[in-house]
Amino acid sequence: MRRIAPLLFAAAFITGNASACVTPQNQEALDIIGLKSTLMVSALTCGQRSQYDQFMTRFHPYILREQHVLDAYFRARHGRAYQHYEDSYVTNLANAQSTAGIHQGSDFCAASQNLFDQVLGQPDQTALVTFARQNPAAQPIVVLTCGIVESDEFRRMEQYTPRH
Repeated sequence: MRRIAPLLFAAAFITGNASACVTPQNQEALDIIGLKSTLMVSALTCGQRSQYDQFMTRFHPYILREQHVLDAYFRARHGRAYQHYEDSYVTNLANAQSTAGIHQGSDFCAASQNLFDQVLGQPDQTALVTFARQNPAAQPIVVLTCGIVESDEFRRMEQYTPRH
């Protein structure tokens, strides 16, 4: 049951292919906000706040734009209740990052420093997008790219997810 719970949580965000799919713009936002969350957890856990501040200062306008894309995604999916779902996503995203760090154990902070070095070495937002896509953050949700058809097994699993 412990392994099924994250899947059920993830499926709760997805109610069908037509309404659940993400556009490339939505996926980019999920990738960038996931990277931001990874770096935030690293900064708080490993005392790397100055690197996180450098990241946020350098890419702030772009990250803010991606945050607005994420807001629009949740608003389109959940209407007026979008903020509740988005807040849950952000909280669970940070928890997924923290859990990934726990699994790395004593290697986490060294890996985090390496990640900061790589991210801060990106010359611009286009390179940052490519980096985030190639190094995906642990995500608490599963989303489908528009045009991909869900499997029958996924649909069966979906029927057991709680509805909000």
